[in-house]
Amino acid sequence: MNRVTSLRTQWLKLSILIITITYILFSSLLIYATSVYLKDQEYRAVSRSLTDVSSLYENQPFNSITERDIYTSLYDNQQMGLYTLSGEEVYRWPIRTQLNIETDFEANLNPVIEPASVDGDDYLVGTRMLQSDYWHGYISVVHPLNEYNTIIRMMLFIATIIGFLSITFTSVISYFFSIQMVKPIGRFTGQLKKIENQGFAERLDLKTNIIETDYMIESFNNMMEALEESYNQQKQFVEDASHELRTPLQIIQGHLQLINRWGRNSPEVLDESLGISIEELKRINKLVEELLLLTKNEGADYLQTESINLNDEIMSRIESLDKVHPDYTFEAKLDKSKLMYPINNYHFEQMLIIFLDNAIKFDTEHKHITVSSERLKDGSIEIAITDSGIGIPAEEIDQVFNRFYRVDKSRSRDQGGNGLGLSIAKKIVELYRGNVWISSKEGKSTTVHIKFPKLKN
Repeated sequence: MNRVTSLRTQWLKLSILIITITYILFSSLLIYATSVYLKDQEYRAVSRSLTDVSSLYENQPFNSITERDIYTSLYDNQQMGLYTLSGEEVYRWPIRTQLNIETDFEANLNPVIEPASVDGDDYLVGTRMLQSDYWHGYISVVHPLNEYNTIIRMMLFIATIIGFLSITFTSVISYFFSIQMVKPIGRFTGQLKKIENQGFAERLDLKTNIIETDYMIESFNNMMEALEESYNQQKQFVEDASHELRTPLQIIQGHLQLINRWGRNSPEVLDESLGISIEELKRINKLVEELLLLTKNEGADYLQTESINLNDEIMSRIESLDKVHPDYTFEAKLDKSKLMYPINNYHFEQMLIIFLDNAIKFDTEHKHITVSSERLKDGSIEIAITDSGIGIPAEEIDQVFNRFYRVDKSRSRDQGGNGLGLSIAKKIVELYRGNVWISSKEGKSTTVHIKFPKLKN
């Protein structure tokens, strides 16, 4: 089971861990470097003393060397011993001391310095072989390491005390700092709980002057605005869909009741009610299909595209509509070059039919529709469909692609529209990385602009 801890506790643990590890590493390195330096100084002291004492016995007779000469050749607390070639002790200084350190003499004229330990005390023992006119044997210098060990132990003690005080001080500072650090987050959490209780219409009204938390608050507010907008759109979508379905269902219900009362004995009533009911069912079926198309998740990875000549497809649709609507004039102003683009043929055809059908519905007076295509200088392709109809008010142009939106609400139902066509067409265009927008002069004309980007090699 995962243990839940607060951010303040985690910050406190992390800061203490970091300062502890850092201090231990720094102190260890410092003590180690100091010990190496001091140990080297101790070895140097033994080497110098051994050289000075050896010089005495090499250059003058044994009986002429005084204790003062030996004293001046040694450092404080050092001891020396003079031995024969067989290892027997001949003389030691100070005289009253006892050298209880076993020494292995080597027939080597160069000094040999080795560590030794006696009764828990540490020493450095330096030996050297003498071959001169005045003495044949060995000389030894014993150097105690009490001062060295005392310094190292003192450094460890001081480092421990300073480390404890530093960690304690750091812990106290980190504790109060963590309180200040998490305070904005605490306020942020408090407002989140308020929003949770009151709904996502609320927004975070908080300024922390900390880049990260301020960015988080801004991102949260943007996310809530998007959620609210999405929720409102979904709510409006459900309401509009319910309204669109309610009317034909009520019509069907009314005619079924009419058939139940009089249609059994009246063929005229039966035929009329059945015909109207079937038409309304077709309307419902079309609405459901359009809703499914809008909600279906069709990503670009699942598209079956083929490179088609857009001009050929435009001419094919115009010729078909010309036969269905002989009273309309369809003018084509197409680019002379082939406009090839990778798009599903069915989707492109469906998109054209929606825009052309929409132009036909709202151009019942002049009945003149122009379709143009052009390859722009940047390599993109633009298609424009222009009618000479009623136009769109400037304040409504941005809303025409919304689901169930109708410019002429009084005529749309009579013309068989559900207000979903333009939304479907816009989705198809954007599915192929295109863009679509509308320009209009109210009472004169409306132009739908479709632009597909240049293909990357």
